[in-house]
Formats: sequence, structure tokens, C-alpha cells
Amino acid sequence: MKRYLLLLVFVLVANFSFSQSKVTLKGYVIRPFGEYTVGDTVTVYGTRKNINTGAVQYYIRSSFGEYRYFNEDRISLLGNDLDFWENVWMENRAETINKKGWERGLRQELIEDAMDYYSQALANNMVLQDDMLYDYIYQLIYSIHPLSMLKDRASDFSLVILNSTEHIAFSFDNGMIVLTTGLIASTDSENELNLILAQCIAHAVLEHNLVNLNEVVRAERRARIWGTVATLAAATAMAVDEVNNGVLHDYTLATDFGMAVYFLSSQVLDNLGAGYTSEQQLMAKRIASQFMDEHPQVNFLDDQQYLNTIASAVSITAWQEYHLKNYSYAQLLALKLADARMASDIDYLLLSRIQRRKSNEFESNQLAMEYLKTARKLALDPLPELDKEEGLIYARLQQHEKSIAAYLKYRDSLLELKAEGKNVESELRMINQYLQRNLGQKASAMLKESDELD
Repeated sequence: MKRYLLLLVFVLVANFSFSQSKVTLKGYVIRPFGEYTVGDTVTVYGTRKNINTGAVQYYIRSSFGEYRYFNEDRISLLGNDLDFWENVWMENRAETINKKGWERGLRQELIEDAMDYYSQALANNMVLQDDMLYDYIYQLIYSIHPLSMLKDRASDFSLVILNSTEHIAFSFDNGMIVLTTGLIASTDSENELNLILAQCIAHAVLEHNLVNLNEVVRAERRARIWGTVATLAAATAMAVDEVNNGVLHDYTLATDFGMAVYFLSSQVLDNLGAGYTSEQQLMAKRIASQFMDEHPQVNFLDDQQYLNTIASAVSITAWQEYHLKNYSYAQLLALKLADARMASDIDYLLLSRIQRRKSNEFESNQLAMEYLKTARKLALDPLPELDKEEGLIYARLQQHEKSIAAYLKYRDSLLELKAEGKNVESELRMINQYLQRNLGQKASAMLKESDELD
């Protein structure tokens, strides 16, 4: 691409720093208009489409300092080689930038917002850690928008994935795209995810965050947002401690659901400029759909390969939905992986738990037990929860000796974790009490014998 055709015209101040920059195109007159004659070179400061005729128009400055739009039949661009997104920017943002400048102060505030949002999410254990999934989505992002964005400073896209069941995606002015595991898990094809990413990219290119920014409320806004986060963080610490005080490997995400909902609430998004209007949403969707129609080559995985790539997000969301008591949807997500033979040991553990939550029929309990057997075959490391789950199901099936044996094995694992310094006191106390109630006077001798063998 001949990027030199996209000229950066800088106006210098006395101290040689850059006070303003304008992105322009060059063209020459092919039909006279105003004071211009055929062959004159003109600077194009923006483009648009006539809402009545659909004709492309160019934004030109006269020698008297006035700006007007003229139809493309009067001007020919010199080697127009803009890509899709540069054309979107020239059509929707160039005029405003050339009139108002880059508004660098407001943009810096938005950059700080993005960094605050990321650091707060990271500090509160909300950011997904999955290098493989990140790398894959970065490939998609740069297939859609391979160049740096047209901003007042060099800006490239970045990605943050939040552990949340919410189906939300948005972007910051600096190109930071925020997705949730719940949204990713809800997609069935690479094309669906590419459409979502293209919409986020469109919002950033159209600078909707900047457009939505209300400068008047900025002073109190940040304190209000992150002050609430600090309060929620204390509650989160308590919730996480309660989780970890039980089964260490319970796979409950170390994120308080109230915190996740708050981070993605309309209050926070509005204050970040990411509470897009219906008009902005429709515009971004239209541009994203147009891009996908014109660039189908950005889809390169079939649906099976795609599911394999996003499996971690599907698994995490299934567990989150389970802990939110949405058993049917959690089951749907877990079965999505199992049916494709992509489920892991913890996915089958989850399926067993859900089966036990949803039914107490003999056949259902048998199916739950089959899920556990599959989990054991897949497990690469010890998974104590399988013994506990097995004990629960054997008890349902009235096979009490097998149930007790499973619980004793589970207790042994808890003792090992306790010896490693893990906080399993609450869970260990519960198992001990259960064994005492069901074994009576035999319990003390059996537990003592078990401890001596360990």
C-alpha cells in the first residue's frame, strides 16, 4: 500500500513541537468549480457520500478559507490507495478532525481510562489468562485491521478478555478491545467472532468513545467509578476466601460475580464513552458486515477447529453458569465440548454435577457416574473432587460401602493438601462429620488407621 499518499501535514509552533496534525489526500481538478480550474492540485480533507444520490463527495478548502463538499466527478484523487478502514475514517472522522483538531487532552483521558480499566480488572482477577486463545484472537484482529489506526499518535489494537458470563464487547479509543468469555462461548463459528471484532474495530475507527465523552463530568467520574470498585474488591476478597476455604480445586473462578457485572454495567461503560447509542451500534454493525462481505478470506477455521480454539472460554463460562445456578445453559455448553470430543476432565466433572443437580432418577445417576469415569480416564493430574462426587452418587444409588470408600479417599487427598499448607479446614471438617455420623464408633478407628497409613 502506498501509505505516502495519506499525507500528514503538521503545523509547527515556535518551540518546534507539533501542535496539530491533519490527515489529508491529494487530488487534481477534472471539472472546474469555484476558483479552481482543470489541472489544479487540491487538498482533500475528508470524504462522504451524498445521502440523496449516494455519490462520493470530497471536502475541499477554498482560497478564502471556507470548506465545502464537491462531487467526485470534479476531482480525481492522485492514486487513491486507502484500505477499507482508512476510507471509513476519511468518510466519517476526517472532517471533524480537520475542524476541531485531534483533541489530544480528551484522548489522553481516554487512554488513562483504558489503562485504569485494565489495571483494575487485572487486580481483581477478572482477566482471563490463556495465551493460546489470546494469540488466536490477535490473529483475527490483525487480519481485519492490519495497519495502525489513524490517531494523533501511533495506536495499535490490543485485547483484554474478562471472565464473565455477560455477552458484551466494546473498545477504547486507543484500540483496546474488551471481550467476555461468555460472549466468546456463545459463538458457533469464526465468522461470528470476526463480526464482533469488526464491530469493536469500527467503534474505535469511528471514535465513538471520544464522541460520547462528556467533559463536564470527568472530574468526579473516575473517583466514582473506581471508588465503587474498591468497595466491591473487599467483598470479592471475602467471597474468594470463602470459596478457597472449601474445596481447593473447586474450579470456581476467583472472581466475584457482582464485580464482573459492575465492570460491564451501563454506568461504567457510559462513563468510559463505551455506552454506544443505538445509532452508533447500527453504524458499527453495518460497517462490520460490509467489511466481512468484502473480505471473506479473514475466516480460515471451520466450525470444529474454531470450537477447539475457544474451548477454554466455553469451559470457563459453563462453570460460571453452573455457579449462577443456570444448570441447563451450563450443561448445554459442557455438552457442546463433549459432543465434539473436546471436553476435559473438569468438563466431565461439571457434567456429572449438573446431572446430579437436575435429576435423581436411577438412569440420571448412572449417567453422572459415567461422566466421572470418563473424567478419570482423561485426568492428567489428581482431581480429588472426583472422589467426592463419586461418594455423593454412590450414596444416591444406596451403595453405602462404595460411598464411604470414596469419601475416605477424598479425605486422604484433603489431608495431603493440608500438609502442603492449603486451607481445606472447612471441607475436611465436613467430611469428618459425615463419616462420623455414618460410621458411628467405627469412624474413630477407621480415620485413625487411615491417618497412620498416610
